[in-house]
Amino acid sequence: MTLYNLNKEDRCTIISIPNVMLLESLGIRKGLSIKIKNKQPLGGPIILQLGTRSIAIGKAIAKQILVEV
Repeated sequence: MTLYNLNKEDRCTIISIPNVMLLESLGIRKGLSIKIKNKQPLGGPIILQLGTRSIAIGKAIAKQILVEV
């Protein structure tokens, strides 16, 4: 399942990420447990909660991140 398929308040673990350096610099990595804080309508970004931080991920990248619920 991809990150973009999840809904608000879902929790998941990342199992695969694309080779995008920005993700690593934001602290998004394989094996990380995250929560979907919000999902913007009409193809907007997904807001992730990583501990106490919130990070926005665009739809194109979110569709490439594989997760396990």
